Amino acid sequence: MRQVAVVGCGPVGALLANLLGRAGVETVVHEASLDPYPLPRACHLDAEIMRIFQGAGLTDQVTDLVEPSLGMEFVDVDGHRLFTYEDFERPPILGWHEDYVFQQPQLDRVLREGLERWPSVELRLGSEVTDLGSIDARFVVACDGASSSIRRSLGIGLSDLGFDQHWLVVDLMVDGDADLPTVIQQVCDPQRPATYVPSAHGHHRWEFRLMEGESHEEFQTHTKVRELLRPWVSDDVGEIVRAVVYRFHAVVAERWRDGRVFLAGDSAHQMPPFTGQGMCSGIRDAANLAWKLKSVFQYGSPETLLDSYEPERRDHVERCIAMAIEAGRLVSGQVAELPPPDVNDADRWSRLPPLTEGIFSSGNDTRIGHQARQPRVLVNEKQDLLDEVGGPDWYLVSRVPCETGGWCRTILADDLVDSDGDVELLLAGRAAVLVRPDRYLFGSADDDSIGELVGAAKRLIGIATA
Repeated sequence: MRQVAVVGCGPVGALLANLLGRAGVETVVHEASLDPYPLPRACHLDAEIMRIFQGAGLTDQVTDLVEPSLGMEFVDVDGHRLFTYEDFERPPILGWHEDYVFQQPQLDRVLREGLERWPSVELRLGSEVTDLGSIDARFVVACDGASSSIRRSLGIGLSDLGFDQHWLVVDLMVDGDADLPTVIQQVCDPQRPATYVPSAHGHHRWEFRLMEGESHEEFQTHTKVRELLRPWVSDDVGEIVRAVVYRFHAVVAERWRDGRVFLAGDSAHQMPPFTGQGMCSGIRDAANLAWKLKSVFQYGSPETLLDSYEPERRDHVERCIAMAIEAGRLVSGQVAELPPPDVNDADRWSRLPPLTEGIFSSGNDTRIGHQARQPRVLVNEKQDLLDEVGGPDWYLVSRVPCETGGWCRTILADDLVDSDGDVELLLAGRAAVLVRPDRYLFGSADDDSIGELVGAAKRLIGIATA
């Protein structure tokens, strides 16, 4: 019997299997398709997702195919800027640029090839799962998409969060300079709301809302599509590689666990694309579930640890969906501005909300549940990102020595050469900070409470001795 079976080898399932493979968890991946889907779909990821790829040992491979995004602005129908969504020029807080663009077929190939590194992972292509009873594994993770057959077989319904629109998605490949905007544009036009994304390696993405009376069929020929593109590019520029009408909606599965089965990615939630968090949210699901599965198999944590997966991720996903809906309403002219971010200080890396439930200390550090800073440091005359020093598990950055055990590495702050002062910003005046494997800040402590902080983590994840 395998320890984990992953159904679906899209970006969420493949990333999960890579993380489990690095942890030595016996994993089988079932994928119905023989090859990755060849056309563009997702085209945005953020700093946290790059950090997760870093944790999967795929830094070089992913860096080769992504390009930093230069920002996003909301404009009127004439292209005049109304306001910017975020300042992308500030120094990276998580060790990576705030946002990136990419082409999903390239990412899918990198993630699939990454599985070849792990002897504990078997990829079965052309393997369509129609019966859960046929899967011989202790746990099953359904990463089989929005129409998840596993979710439907379990009778798990979807809760509608109140957004349902049809939009035309157009992908144009351009060879050379097309004199197009270099930043993402959200066109706030009640008559024809639109989004433009300058993606990577000549890929450009437009999204146009279908208006009352328009049918899907009239966009099957490129004549109508070219009419919509004409304010940006002339008819002879680029090749339309895809023009498809999508249903933009906001739904969340009624439950994310059914016994040994977990839902992740689009099988668990779907959201409008206006903040670029659909695929990102699924990858966060994978990172969250991966370290908890590892803890069960490697450190003897009780299976009840896995119960924290849904509360941690559901709340975060629903708040991300709410942000996306508000952005969609803004583009459609229904609201005047976006709500402020959850945290408005120098330690906020994005507008994304923190995790508010689950495996965290009860301390009063306002950063708990947020992504911990990742400084670039010099250790033994080698410059590296802090997660590489800490390794794939928990790590404690401390001003004083502390014995933690094999589940957690202690990093002495004095051993880190940090010319930018980011280690001090990470510690924020405390003696120690404890960082989870998915790089959320578990908690911080003063000199006399470091042991208490470490003990609290061990109790919550169910490690009696280590």
